[in-house]
Amino acid sequence: MDGFIPMIITLLGMLLLLITVYFLIIALFFKKAPQGFALIRTGIGGTKISTTAIYVVPVFHQLEMMDMTIKQVRIELLDDENLICQDDIRVDIKACFHVQVGFKLEHIKSVAGRIGATNASDPNKVQELFEANFTHSLKTVAKIFKFEELLNHRDKFRIELIKHIGVDLYGFLLADIAIDYIEKSKPNNL
Repeated sequence: MDGFIPMIITLLGMLLLLITVYFLIIALFFKKAPQGFALIRTGIGGTKISTTAIYVVPVFHQLEMMDMTIKQVRIELLDDENLICQDDIRVDIKACFHVQVGFKLEHIKSVAGRIGATNASDPNKVQELFEANFTHSLKTVAKIFKFEELLNHRDKFRIELIKHIGVDLYGFLLADIAIDYIEKSKPNNL
């Protein structure tokens, strides 16, 4: 009986040590995703994506965070770069396109593979990525409207833009378009 109590104390001490080590390992390797971010782990075991939490073992894995919040892509077509309507009237426009990485794992994986988590999180890179496409869409769709229609029916113009662009942009989603400004262009003074 005399050796039994020290043995129990030793076993309890070892159990407490194991529990402490277990929780220490969890604390070191368990990474939680902040709201609006995805975690992308690469390395041994392939690519894993999570919007909640993931285990990351240093040396074996690399972790990137992707910002999935809405980014604004502002397009201003003024003066010489303006739109031409169906009735050949030149129009200045300012529009704001709202895009974000889709919430499905295949969206996140597609964006991470195409442009990388860092670029997808940078508003300037997102602007560069979509500026040409959105400018082309504005110019193309404006040609099917007369100036008065553009001015008085911005919602129709917006809907046609969404149809032309599409909703899924290689993992990004077009959340909305705001037409901030539409006016007839002032003639250039030569």
